Amino acid sequence: MKGKEVTKFFAGFAANQVLTHGALATAGIQFSLFGITYDQRLNTSAVVVWAIILLLLVYYAWVKR
Repeated sequence: MKGKEVTKFFAGFAANQVLTHGALATAGIQFSLFGITYDQRLNTSAVVVWAIILLLLVYYAWVKR
C-alpha cells in the first residue's frame, strides 16, 4: 500500500473527528469519558486542531505531487 493511500484513510478519520466534535460543540453536549470532561470548549478546540490536521492530510494526499 502506498503512503498516499494511507494518508487518504487518515484524512477520512480526521474528517470524522471534525464532524463529531463539531456536532457535539454545536449541541452543547457535555460528558465525561476516562476522566476527561468533554464540554463545549474542549470540543471546539478539538474541531480546530482536527481541521488543521485534515487540511494537511488532504494537501499531502491529493494536492501535492
